[in-house]
Amino acid sequence: MDQFIFEDGNGNLCNEQGESVAVISTEIDNEQYPLANITNFGEYTYLKPPEKPSKTSETDSVEEDDDEKVDSREIKRKRYRSYKPEDKDKFFFYVYEKQLSIRAACKMVNIPPSTGQNWYKKGVESLAKDENLPHKKESSKVGRPAKLREEHRMALISIVDEKPDSVLEEMMEQLNAQFVGLDIHQSALHTFLYEKCHFSLKRAHFHSVERNSPEKIEERYNWVKQWQETDMDFTSNCVFIDEAAFHINMKRNYAWSGKGKRTVVNVPKTRVKTTTIIGAISSFGIVNVKVKLPKVTAPSKKRKATCGPVQADKGETVTGHYFNFVASTLDVMDKYEQFKDHYLIMDNATIHKNKDIQLYIEGRGYRCVYLPPYSPELNPIEQFWSIVKSKLKRVALLEEETLSTRISDSCNKVMISDLQGFCRYSAARWADCLERKSI
Repeated sequence: MDQFIFEDGNGNLCNEQGESVAVISTEIDNEQYPLANITNFGEYTYLKPPEKPSKTSETDSVEEDDDEKVDSREIKRKRYRSYKPEDKDKFFFYVYEKQLSIRAACKMVNIPPSTGQNWYKKGVESLAKDENLPHKKESSKVGRPAKLREEHRMALISIVDEKPDSVLEEMMEQLNAQFVGLDIHQSALHTFLYEKCHFSLKRAHFHSVERNSPEKIEERYNWVKQWQETDMDFTSNCVFIDEAAFHINMKRNYAWSGKGKRTVVNVPKTRVKTTTIIGAISSFGIVNVKVKLPKVTAPSKKRKATCGPVQADKGETVTGHYFNFVASTLDVMDKYEQFKDHYLIMDNATIHKNKDIQLYIEGRGYRCVYLPPYSPELNPIEQFWSIVKSKLKRVALLEEETLSTRISDSCNKVMISDLQGFCRYSAARWADCLERKSI
């Protein structure tokens, strides 16, 4: 309903009842800032893949009827459990030192009585032969003592912690500087890193130095302290919004090749035009995904101004595109009861923090929350984009496909259980923020 707005003489705006109001100057402009649909909650609900069947409990028992012969194929296979040497030590301690019965000792160690009977029988046989109680097999390895020991392991862990992208040559140089006379090959060092230090070479994820600076860690701590006092719950009443860039030549970061040969993947061009996608997801499903379209304008016949700054259209995503997307997302949310009174979570990018966007969201009956800077782990949609891109990279585009249709297919193949997992993961990072850990 239209209402009259007045100025109270102090520069403040108020309505006919004298209540303070704010005027949203930004308007929905689909011609100036065009977006095209990729998918939305209705389409996703119809096209989403079936969820994986829930696993039945391993403790479910198989009921047998005395009057019927049970097919052996229907009986669950017997599962075997491995025990630590400490378990056997405790068992024999309770039997021989505490003089407990075998059944009581089994209960104390939490093992089946049949296992305890077997251990006790072997123990009696060992004592009869004047041998030690069965414990663990002695190592049968013989040969030269290892050159790399515990002190070398601790030194390597320190080297990797300080510089994760160290190469083997650097590690060997630092080891030789710390341990004079150490003589090992790179292959032995690589094996030691893998087997004893439990390191493996993976694709690196590069983080800005600013991301985990003391100031940013403190900002995340204060943000979590503030919002944990509210009813905001990532897994039940939040919608997460963000943009992502796609291009037609996206390929997997790993590829196969023959041993000793360099892996080369041919692409049509090394530089291609990127396509910006704006998306919104929640634990209930994909809410809204749109692609930013290039603005198509007819050439103007008017004379151009000869003075004053001219802002070139670089094809970037601006506040107008984001405002249009938020408006269309709220239109989708209005149709479904489960999105009522939700929080809209977004990062603190400049185009997100326009005051009109927050006023518009709150005016529609929803709530707007900005994440602290450098905190992608707190936004579940970051993992969503990673999954969508991985699906996009697996198979080359077909003749009849476009980038938009492939993105749509990839989005609609993400399961709700995956989205819920993304939300739980980001929610679990709150504890890390409260402990002032790096994320």
